[in-house]
Amino acid sequence: MVRLLIVRHAKTEWNKLGKIQGMSDVPLAEESRVAAREAAAAFRGYDIAAVYTSPLVRARETAEIITNYERQIITDSRLLERNFGTFEGRTYDELGLLDHSRLFYELDSDVYAEPSAEMFERARSFVLDMLEFYDGKTVLVVSHGVCISFLLYAATHDRWDEKSYTLNYIKNLTATIVEVSE
Repeated sequence: MVRLLIVRHAKTEWNKLGKIQGMSDVPLAEESRVAAREAAAAFRGYDIAAVYTSPLVRARETAEIITNYERQIITDSRLLERNFGTFEGRTYDELGLLDHSRLFYELDSDVYAEPSAEMFERARSFVLDMLEFYDGKTVLVVSHGVCISFLLYAATHDRWDEKSYTLNYIKNLTATIVEVSE
């Protein structure tokens, strides 16, 4: 069993504007750095064996702030946000989407977006590696909303099934604790 402390990055200016970020490398908003420092207190009671983050600056900087720049942070491309294709940089209003959950269902019609099955495979690969290398330990993971939703699904499913998947909306700086076993 491995315990994953999964955190969504702090807010960016694009989050505040309702823009879809995906693989776009958007930095944190200044006030979000303060919020991330405040959130760090929630992790002080955990014996964290390793810290993993997406290579995108908003996640990497959130991980650095949460760990007070005192831990080695491992970047892993499997923790990148989903590639939203032509939806990136646009707002939900521009796309005519009523809420965040509709985006997921629209993505599979965009030929430039990352397919759901591929997103699941990289999330599942990450979860399996955590089980193999950190059995009995706790790992801090900083990533992105949709990626985290897929990580949660991959922690409980060994194969992709779009009919059983439900997108979880994860707010910025929300921590989710998941215990995964084989």
